[in-house]
This record gives sequence, C-alpha cells and structure tokens, in this order.
Amino acid sequence: QIDVDAELAARLTVVLGRLNRRMVAGGQGLSHGVLSALSSIVRFGPLRLGDLAQRERIGAPATSRIVAKLESDKLVLREGDPDDGRAVMIAATPAGAELVNRARTARTEVIAQLLQSLDASQLESLRGALPALEELIDGR
Repeated sequence: QIDVDAELAARLTVVLGRLNRRMVAGGQGLSHGVLSALSSIVRFGPLRLGDLAQRERIGAPATSRIVAKLESDKLVLREGDPDDGRAVMIAATPAGAELVNRARTARTEVIAQLLQSLDASQLESLRGALPALEELIDGR
C-alpha cells in the first residue's frame, strides 16, 4: 500500500510537469530556468550573482551561464555594486523586463484556457489549494 503523502507527491509531480510543458510555449524562446532567473532579476534586482543563485536555488556555474546567455541576448546588464566596488550587480534591461511581462501574460493565458474546462467546484478546490502551494514554493 502506497503512503498517502507519497501518492500525493507523485501525482503532483506529474501534474506540474505536464502544466510546465504546456507553458513552455509562453516562455518567449527562453528555457524555464533562464526565464525564471530573468523574472527574479526583474522582480528583485539588481542582484549579485550569488544572490541570484541562492534565489533560484542553483549553483554558481549555472548562474554564470544563465547570466551570460541573458547578457548576450541584451536582456540584462552588469553594473558595479554601489556598496562594494569589487562586486557586480545584474540588472534587467527594458527589453528583459518586457520579455518577462510578455511571457507571464502568455503563460497566464495558457492556464486560463485550461481552467475554462473545469466546473465551479473544481475551480473552488484549486482556489483553496493555492495558499498551501504558495507557502510550499515561497518557503514560508
């Protein structure tokens, strides 16, 4: 017999994976990881590389590769840290901020279309689950 929590985790993994694949088209040509990092820079930036790595829960080498990709696409720029002349801050360009807004809108539209197939009680169940899911992801 499978543990209830293990079954819940397995089902949630499948659902989230399938939702993520549906939303990839809304990523404006960026992978999920690159778009996530850019979104963090837009929302919380400018950020130091280490702070971005911590926020995204990825290692320094991966963070450097992502920032290099974003910089080559002219979506972020490096600027000096006003508090520490040796440190570098990563800031979104206007094009980077606009791309995040377009991606967020496109992904929201994908989910909104999927939600239209649910009835009122299913929608209410999802609404009720959101606070727990938000707490899980935000680490409160």
